[in-house]
Amino acid sequence: MGNYGTDIQAALVTQVKAEMAALNMKQPELAEKSGIPTSTLHRYLNGSRDIPMPQAIELASALNLSILELVERAQRRLDGKNVL
Repeated sequence: MGNYGTDIQAALVTQVKAEMAALNMKQPELAEKSGIPTSTLHRYLNGSRDIPMPQAIELASALNLSILELVERAQRRLDGKNVL
């Protein structure tokens, strides 16, 4: 089965950070826009907690993306293809 779950989570975190950087958005702003407490968001972004699907959907929306766009970009990152 491999490490796909771990790898895609890491790629998702990296992609969220890239999207934040592209929007010049800091964690407190993303937390506010997504409705996720800042402390929880910090744990997601430092990799100490996996991002559950409902929160991933909220993060995508706060980043002006659909969940599909966010996951596809993370998958391309995992595949080593050009992303944002």
